[in-house]
Amino acid sequence: MNMRRKVSQSATALGAIAAVSLALAPTAAAEGSFSSSLTGVATGFNSRWWTDKNTDGAGTVIKFTSCSLFTGPGFRDVTVQLSRYRPVIADVNEGQKTFSACASGATSSGNWGDKQAADYRFAIMKINGSTSGYRLDVDTVGVSY
Repeated sequence: MNMRRKVSQSATALGAIAAVSLALAPTAAAEGSFSSSLTGVATGFNSRWWTDKNTDGAGTVIKFTSCSLFTGPGFRDVTVQLSRYRPVIADVNEGQKTFSACASGATSSGNWGDKQAADYRFAIMKINGSTSGYRLDVDTVGVSY
């Protein structure tokens, strides 16, 4: 076999291996995350701020696992709003999502998509469709961005 053919076959094999490796590579992981819990929070509650530097392609995801009313049974849903910090004037509402699957002890999840570099937080806007009168417990809150 001549040298040119060997080089050509080697290059083709390496190219195929590289293509398969890229195809099997996992999607971008979130640049940051944290977890917590909520106990007895009312509507209007704000989470801590976090900084998304937008160094990845991951969306901002908020997950609630095992939601209940602080005052007893009857939890149906919670509406969560993502807000982007804006100095001097009001923060930017990045959208709301209503979580209900967490009522049965499962996990509710909302993905707000890949957000621009900024500081963010979430707020509890409604509990059981109401802006007052209820307090919420969430066993596990997860945020990734």
